[in-house]
Amino acid sequence: MARDRNTVSPINPWPKVAWALVAGVAVISIGLGFGVLSRYQQNDPTLDLWSAICRGLGLNADIAPAKESEPALRTPSRIAWTTHTLDQVSAGDVRHGSFIAMNCVACHGQNGLSKSTVAPTLAGMDAAAIFKQLDDFRFGKRTSGVMEAIAKTLSVRDSADVAAYLAAQKDRLPPLPPARIPESGHGPRESDPAKRLVYAGDPRRGIAPCSSCHGPGGYKLGAPALHGQQAAYIERQLASFAQGLRQNDIFEQMRVIARQLTTDEMQALAAFYAGALQSPPTTHAGAHEDAP
Repeated sequence: MARDRNTVSPINPWPKVAWALVAGVAVISIGLGFGVLSRYQQNDPTLDLWSAICRGLGLNADIAPAKESEPALRTPSRIAWTTHTLDQVSAGDVRHGSFIAMNCVACHGQNGLSKSTVAPTLAGMDAAAIFKQLDDFRFGKRTSGVMEAIAKTLSVRDSADVAAYLAAQKDRLPPLPPARIPESGHGPRESDPAKRLVYAGDPRRGIAPCSSCHGPGGYKLGAPALHGQQAAYIERQLASFAQGLRQNDIFEQMRVIARQLTTDEMQALAAFYAGALQSPPTTHAGAHEDAP
């Protein structure tokens, strides 16, 4: 028993040697894999050590884009058709608006009835549509040197007042019929391109009929009826939307549609709307145009 207590156990070094070998192999593998082999690229410059390590781990070492300032958010319009906005539009004072409208005569004609191919007729235009465009001009959502300058001098109340005055004019754009029923006999097979686009659209290109927003048969708040406007003005606006020069259409619906229209289709639509000034009220329809 005494001899068993005094017996010294021999030291076994092999476990430590094995762990040391495993650690050495791991260090060498990591060094070669992340610090050497990952640095070399077939057709690109050799990476630095940090980039090589990140590449080996499947990470992106380029953090420069995260430090760059993001561009300001671009919204097509500040107007949202909330109850508050509608209350502002409906509170327009026609009498006060008549004084403000004196500033509009030079471009938009007496009482808003334009004879120019540059400025649209505003007499009889939906008050909400005029109100929206003035706000867009005021805050640079729609560009025009003259209109931006004028709109910035107007308050929200002034905009509602002048919109109410222009909308109430008797010598005006033809009003939409109360029934708002699309004219029959015009479908996707209509040979006249303007009537086909106004009443049926073009399903193959994903173009909804213009009348679905501007009537008859439908109505979109803030979307004007274009019957009776100058053809050159309408064609110019369609081209501006197509080229991205005008960007104040909510949800970009006008830009998406206008980009798909051919030059001939734009001319046909413009001629159709302009000629509608002499048409009976029951045949009124509108084009997809977000503003006067």
